Amino acid sequence: MHINGILRKIACLMIFSLVLLALGSANVWGHCNRENGPVAKDAREALENEDFQKIAIWVSKVQADELRTKYKECLNVYKKGGKSRKLAESYFVETAIRLHRKSEGMAFTGVKPASPLPPDIAKAEKALKTGELNPLTEFLSQEIEQKTEKWFRNAMQAKKHKEENLEKGREWVDAYVKYVIYIHGLYQKIQAGPKHGMGE
Repeated sequence: MHINGILRKIACLMIFSLVLLALGSANVWGHCNRENGPVAKDAREALENEDFQKIAIWVSKVQADELRTKYKECLNVYKKGGKSRKLAESYFVETAIRLHRKSEGMAFTGVKPASPLPPDIAKAEKALKTGELNPLTEFLSQEIEQKTEKWFRNAMQAKKHKEENLEKGREWVDAYVKYVIYIHGLYQKIQAGPKHGMGE
C-alpha cells in the first residue's frame, strides 16, 4: 500500500481515538465552587442580610428545602458572633456550594480556594455587568484565530516534508490530527452549547 494510504488510515484511527477520549474525559473548569465565587458571595450576603432568597436562586426546587433548613440553623449560630459566626458562615457556604453543584449535575469535591477568574470568565461576567458583548466576542475571535492559525501552520509545514521518509510522514500525521481535532472540537463546542445548566 502507498505510504499516503497508510498515513491516512493511521490518521483516521488517531482522530477517532482522540475524539472518544476528548468526549469521555472532558473537564469543565468551574468557579461556582470557589471561596470567592458567586455562590459563596451570595451565601455570605444571605446570612449577613437575613435574606434567604439571595442564596435560594442558586439551587433547584429539589434542593430548596434542605438549603432552607441549613440556612435557619446557620443563621441562629451566625447571630451569636465571634467564632460561631465564622463557623456558621463556613458551613453554610459549603452547604450552598454542594447543593448548587448537585443542581447542576456536577460532583462536589469541596470548596476550592479563592483564585482569579480566567480571562474568558472574567470577560463574560463583565459583559453582563456592562451590557456590552463586543469586547467578549472580539476576545474570543482573536483567541480562535490565533490558535487555529497555529495548528494550521504546523500542519502546512509538516505537509511539505511528509513524502521524504517515514519519520516525516509521522510528523505530518501528528500535525494533521492535532489540526483537525482542534477544528472539530471547536465546532462541536460551538454547536453543542453549555454542557449543563441548573436543574437540567
